[in-house]
Amino acid sequence: MTSRTPKTRRLRIAVDVGGTFTDVTLWDPSVPVLFAAKSNTTPKDRAIGVLDGIVLALEIAGAGPDEVREVIHGSTTGTNALIERTGAKTGLLTTAGFRDVLEIGRIMRPEAGLYDFTVDLPPPLVPRYLRLEARERLDAEGVVLHPLDESDVIAAATTFAAQGVEAVAVCFLFSFANPCHEERAAEILAERLPGVPISISSRICPEIREYERSSTTVMNAYLSPVMSAYLDSLQHRVESLLGNVRLSVIQANGGSTSITAARNKAVTTVNSGPAGGVVAAAFYGRLHDRNKLVSVDMGGTSFDIGLVEDGTSKTTTEGTFQDLPVRIPIIDLHIIGAGGGSIAWRDPGGALNVGPRSAGAEPGPACYGRGGTSPTVTDANLVLGRLSPGYFNAGRMSLDLDAASRAMCSLAESLGLSVEETALGIIRVVNANMVKGIAAVTILRGIDVRNFSLLSFGGAGGVHAVDLAQSLSMREALIPPLPGTFSAVGLLVTEGRHDYVTALGGIRTGNLDLEQLEAHYVRMEREALDELTGQGFAASAISLIRTADLKVSGQTYELSLPFSGSGKVDARAVDDLIEAFSRLYRERYAFFFEGEPIEIVNLRVAALGKNAPVSFEHPSAGKADPVSARKGQRPVYFEKRGFVDTVIFERTLLKPGNVIKGPAIVEEATSSVLIPPDTEASVLDDLGLAVLLDKSGEAK
Repeated sequence: MTSRTPKTRRLRIAVDVGGTFTDVTLWDPSVPVLFAAKSNTTPKDRAIGVLDGIVLALEIAGAGPDEVREVIHGSTTGTNALIERTGAKTGLLTTAGFRDVLEIGRIMRPEAGLYDFTVDLPPPLVPRYLRLEARERLDAEGVVLHPLDESDVIAAATTFAAQGVEAVAVCFLFSFANPCHEERAAEILAERLPGVPISISSRICPEIREYERSSTTVMNAYLSPVMSAYLDSLQHRVESLLGNVRLSVIQANGGSTSITAARNKAVTTVNSGPAGGVVAAAFYGRLHDRNKLVSVDMGGTSFDIGLVEDGTSKTTTEGTFQDLPVRIPIIDLHIIGAGGGSIAWRDPGGALNVGPRSAGAEPGPACYGRGGTSPTVTDANLVLGRLSPGYFNAGRMSLDLDAASRAMCSLAESLGLSVEETALGIIRVVNANMVKGIAAVTILRGIDVRNFSLLSFGGAGGVHAVDLAQSLSMREALIPPLPGTFSAVGLLVTEGRHDYVTALGGIRTGNLDLEQLEAHYVRMEREALDELTGQGFAASAISLIRTADLKVSGQTYELSLPFSGSGKVDARAVDDLIEAFSRLYRERYAFFFEGEPIEIVNLRVAALGKNAPVSFEHPSAGKADPVSARKGQRPVYFEKRGFVDTVIFERTLLKPGNVIKGPAIVEEATSSVLIPPDTEASVLDDLGLAVLLDKSGEAK
């Protein structure tokens, strides 16, 4: 390893706050090496766990606080506020007659409640008594039909003040075409509600669809005070520890943004940590020519599933957070309650269930010794010998095998099984839950997963990776380097990103004003350049991507496509766009209405600021036999075999070209990988592990 350069602010640190652990990676470009660390998540004050993780990562890297240039943060604060309904007390001001849009929605029952009438849509974030109306009206083109009645806004401000409202959302009909009424209402509210953040839909979500736009704007208002308080506190503490560093926040679209932008558009920070995992998966897939991946991140609380096709993560503008619709660009993710801390339980019918309730960070699984008594997935893996009691989180934590066994006992007795059989049952159930979750984003969408690799990471992901890939008959299971903190690696490799949209409402492609379209794009690109250069990105590191949303006239939903061409909107670029739309439509729906008029609904610009590249170490190659990495053996329980003596390897001592034959376990500081019997793992050039499977799900 080469010596470091003199102290300069060159280090970049990424922090991903999970439900159980806070994952940290540190990139030192002067070595160059990635360092990984885990600290306990501190639910009562998550910033404590963040700072603990930063200090630990610096200690592992042998670096000082004055060497850090940037901290990139993936936050669960907004996500948890939605889950726990602990956001701000929010008021909504909307067009007269549209008070109940949030409740009416699309007049559709949730998918899970199609046949189960006990399942219902979540209640709106704003109760009806705080949803107030103002007389005003624009037409679909933005022309004023009825001017804003300012007395209604003043009356609403008085009511909001009396009710102790902490944030206000303003969403008027057709404001995406003309924001004048919303902007004036915001001015009046700000004068009468000093210090209360005001979110207006023409800035948060300037698009068609009143319900989705209202929901997105309300969610932004609901989260703004929570995120602002958290980010202000975090920024102060990070600067106290590290001095003058840049603090960036990951968004749901997989890109980073500034603290100021995250405060103003708090809704974009929801699910930011899991988004980093999909970004990391796409990055790793490109390194190894794997362009079709299902990424799965199994942490302590959740199991996050993403899809990578053509080497890129997929984004959508039609997503949901906690079953509430949002209309912003987000990475397409599916998250289920299946993590290491997921609690096993017996239902009234006698069946074994796992999750979605989790032991979380406090008290955590029983084996953590923090007061937990419920059996969890981590306890089951420990009982089965898949985890080492003395080498968990690089030995900084000891796992209590007796406590895990005691937690299993009452459940085992109720099921009439042994402790080991119960533990194996827990693993089989949670695996089945994860397979079902993967199928929801692949098989149920017509995607043949047999042509995909499963990239599994997270602290618990490596223990389940091969079993999941086999169950789905996938081509291989991949476990990347630093799997326990891999999502945080994604935060390091992500780009600065800002998204802009101009709603056209639905203009037919035969009636386009090409100069006006070009003017819209140029305006958005100017805003994008100002934003990214203000974050410190050089102009040469910024790229601007134009896209457009198109639909067949008369249909409801649109498809998003790149708007390419010679650099500006011209007739050739429009023809190429229409042809690309027809191809994508056929691929998606198997047919296309030839000759039907096509409409452009929205124009979009994604502005990307490229960071300096990050890389993994590439040790010198070794022979096939990994004997030099062998560190011992212990009995591990396998289905139909019972306990089998299993060789344990230290991952950092492996060499590219090694072949590990199962049964085996590969341990490292922040994770473990199970290589089941009759399978074998090849060690890649960066110490990634690849288990190649044939089409029937059996190892080759």
